[in-house]
Amino acid sequence: MKDKFIKKLKRSWLAIWIAFAAAALSTIGVLAAYTSVSSVKRVVSTQKGAGMLFSSNYLTTDENDLPRTITFSSMENSPCVTVNVCNYPQTLIKHNDKDITYTLKVELVDSNGNAVTGEEAAKYSVEYNGEKKTFGSNSKIEFSLLKLMADDFNKHEFVLTFDKSQLTKSDIYMRVTATPTNQAELKPLSAKLGVIYINNNTSATWTGTFIDNATSPKDLDGFNYRLSGSGEGTVTLTWNTNYVDISPWFKNTYVLTISKDSSGIATATLKVNSAEKNQYDIQFYRTNGINSAEQWSDGNHTDIMVTDTGFVSMSFTQSTATEN
Repeated sequence: MKDKFIKKLKRSWLAIWIAFAAAALSTIGVLAAYTSVSSVKRVVSTQKGAGMLFSSNYLTTDENDLPRTITFSSMENSPCVTVNVCNYPQTLIKHNDKDITYTLKVELVDSNGNAVTGEEAAKYSVEYNGEKKTFGSNSKIEFSLLKLMADDFNKHEFVLTFDKSQLTKSDIYMRVTATPTNQAELKPLSAKLGVIYINNNTSATWTGTFIDNATSPKDLDGFNYRLSGSGEGTVTLTWNTNYVDISPWFKNTYVLTISKDSSGIATATLKVNSAEKNQYDIQFYRTNGINSAEQWSDGNHTDIMVTDTGFVSMSFTQSTATEN
């Protein structure tokens, strides 16, 4: 009787073990698929490689130093721009597993990069963590020994306050640079920021361009596309799925409804309003291998063409006064 019980118990344990092993193999398959998707996302994040774990909502690694204007309502009395610096990519994939120490420098300059001095400088300020600094005779403000801790998704916020007169006529910008001091693989982030106001009589304009700093599209596994502009309306995005497809993160975040025709051309619309957000950075992933005919349409990387066929294009329709 005892021997029969032991044999029966062994058979039961064998069945349990087989079921457990099958479940484990199934889990490995699921995990492998998930890991593969995550890896693809990381390739085309706004900041490439390790640098993507040091990012900002306004600052980039583009290094082109072109002026960028943020739009405000003409009723705004104190135009402020909040710049954040993060230890994670803007897509929130993961955070840096090391503390990041860095210095943030803000320079008051004109559109050509020349320092702005005199009485005008005192009208501009930068505030961080309750400490407000105004520009002195050297037209520079600096916050040093800043640290983004590795324990979680962390960010620092810097409030840039501009003189209201700049909303209509001034040519003054704040050039902001965040420079890591303890991780050589992290690239500095920078941008030259200014402000301008819009009203109902101002014509709205939105544009789209690729922002990757590469010699050729063939150098990249994926692409970053930036929508930016002023005013309110609807952007229609079109892309060729024979070459690229849009980031699932962006699609889900902004609840895009996407249609696709028989030739593989996908279309989606996005409501835009620069009073709420004046820039969208979108990641596109390759769907096929690199085509030998790929080339930038111009020196500014506005578009990627293959035998006169573009990867991504956009159009903008301004809202009318009666539009809801």
